[in-house]
Amino acid sequence: MPVQLSFQVSQVSLNMNRGMEHLEHLEHLQHLQHLASLQGWLQQHIVANPFQVYSEAEFVDRFRLTKECCLQLLESIQEQLPIVESNKGHPISPQLQLLLALRYMATGNFQLTLADGSDVSQPSVSRCTANISQRISELAPKYIKFPDPQTEDVLMCQFADIAGMPGVVGCTDGIHVPIKNPGGEDGELYRCPKGYFLLNVMGVCDASLKFTNVVVHWAGSTHDARIFNESLLCERLRTGLYKGYLLGDSAYPCRSYILTPVLNPRPGKQSRYNASHMRTRRVIERAFDVLKRRWAVLSAPLRTKLETSKNIIMACAVLHNIAVTHDIALDLPEGEQLDPSENPDPRPQDVQEDFNRRSSVIENIF
Repeated sequence: MPVQLSFQVSQVSLNMNRGMEHLEHLEHLQHLQHLASLQGWLQQHIVANPFQVYSEAEFVDRFRLTKECCLQLLESIQEQLPIVESNKGHPISPQLQLLLALRYMATGNFQLTLADGSDVSQPSVSRCTANISQRISELAPKYIKFPDPQTEDVLMCQFADIAGMPGVVGCTDGIHVPIKNPGGEDGELYRCPKGYFLLNVMGVCDASLKFTNVVVHWAGSTHDARIFNESLLCERLRTGLYKGYLLGDSAYPCRSYILTPVLNPRPGKQSRYNASHMRTRRVIERAFDVLKRRWAVLSAPLRTKLETSKNIIMACAVLHNIAVTHDIALDLPEGEQLDPSENPDPRPQDVQEDFNRRSSVIENIF
């Protein structure tokens, strides 16, 4: 082979080798670019684990429970949770379902806002909220329990330490939780005198602000006294098994098992009784206030189905008791006062009252 031709062949071979190396280099660069693009996509679309990225204080601020409480709660409900799929057809983990529901109840934000921040659809958030609130509300018998007659002496001592009122085993009141118009034949029953649609929720609490009884199914137009009179708790108290009694405001009839303030009290014993009654019964107002501040969803109109709204309210009461039991603080702005009672309902005129026990307490204690 001539020397010149051999040189040309060698040059072509060398150029081909360099070309192959150049192509391999380009492929390597493209691979790196693809990896960088994929990493950016992952960072944008995969939700970070709140249990890992948030400190304990940051976690409580967002979900109102500690990490340990959340994990314990999840363990108790996850076996009953149905599968919920995201908008991409992937199952949403029980952990994320719980955190989405807690965040919704803690903030009261629109579900679409929560969905956008979690890379799921709004219907998925709605299903998660419905499922989680139902499962948590089913835990109410475990976390919301009225004391047995054998343990009522402990409650009496705790309440007596507040303002010297003897014999108190609980304080009761009602709050209005706004909801959307439930529609249907009974929809107007949920409209209160002010024109809003509400659920009238009855609660009883102990001296530590834990709820010992909660009733959530009554429409907003129902009077507090009727809700109490038709409750299972009232039936238990009527039996006479308890030595103690509840404290209620003037919306309730005075009975041997529920004492109310004296209207137009005279100076002296009646005034002292009313002052002690007011200071002691304030715990139920504080309990409801803390409940609504901890779970802000109860302050804005619930936009869920009626049954889901009831489950959300009961779930919030259960979560409130869990937070109180574990002493999870609710930070309020310094100097901020608790809201006053929000039930200006007049006393019903068609009930019989029993002032004997109240008169005895006033005369012998104050």
